[in-house]
Amino acid sequence: MVTQPLGEFRIDRVLESEGVFAPAKVLMPQFNPAVLAQTQADAWLRPQYLTTDDALVMGFQSFVIRTGQLTILIDGCVGNNKERPQRETWHRRSSSAYLDQLTALGLSPEDIDVVMCTHLHADHVGWNTVLKDGRWVPTFPRARYLFARTEYEFWEAAHRAALAAGGPPTNHGSFADSVLPVMEAGRAELVGDGHEVCAGVRIDAAPGHTPGNSVIAVQSGGQRALLTGDVIHTPVQIAVPQWSSRFCEDAAQSADCRERLLEHTCDSGTLLLAAHFPSPTAGWVESAGGGRMRFRCVGC
Repeated sequence: MVTQPLGEFRIDRVLESEGVFAPAKVLMPQFNPAVLAQTQADAWLRPQYLTTDDALVMGFQSFVIRTGQLTILIDGCVGNNKERPQRETWHRRSSSAYLDQLTALGLSPEDIDVVMCTHLHADHVGWNTVLKDGRWVPTFPRARYLFARTEYEFWEAAHRAALAAGGPPTNHGSFADSVLPVMEAGRAELVGDGHEVCAGVRIDAAPGHTPGNSVIAVQSGGQRALLTGDVIHTPVQIAVPQWSSRFCEDAAQSADCRERLLEHTCDSGTLLLAAHFPSPTAGWVESAGGGRMRFRCVGC
């Protein structure tokens, strides 16, 4: 993704990984290629977002918003050195590519003023912390980390319950190694729906994928962007919004939230930036006739 100017702001991507992720039906149990053929979505989905054998092409990435006053990082991907034995590709990663890309944008961890997580799944919080002298410490030492209060309280309760029951750790252990250390360091702030980070950047509730799932609304100079996190995992869900991810806490609420978001942004000129869309990532939702919608990426 090239730098996206937005009025007086600029938005960049920090890519952690990208490629064929998994069969579409693994992520979306309702997936049916015949339905895609009926909606004529194959023409724009394949092969950029969906392979010929129905596997999803996805990215794992953060976004950096520079407002002129604040440098804001959205979502923290998987991270390094995290114990994720149930996910081989996430387990004990050691690549420097993520921080190298931050450097390529002219930024160091010390330059980040605010970190926001659209939700607290393991692939959105990993770079919140790094391992230093055997301890997890905030990666971005000057930043305020903003967590939606509903989201934090849900996973904090799940974490306590898992500890009491002696069960598997919450969210692959990510609450313990990527969220709690930020709270214990005094860098976290719990915020409510509609919280204004600064002029032109707002956190809005978008529950369903998780109870406190959020989107980030950005506006500058009459231009708008929406950072959707996991409300939409793949452009396939723009073709068929009713197909929710198997990782959604409430699949029906997630589908309803996604449909409303897409209806609101369709043909509005709002730039859409989703957490897992592959390159070139940014784009717009447009009408495709017959009540259908499609995604048109920047440069396509």
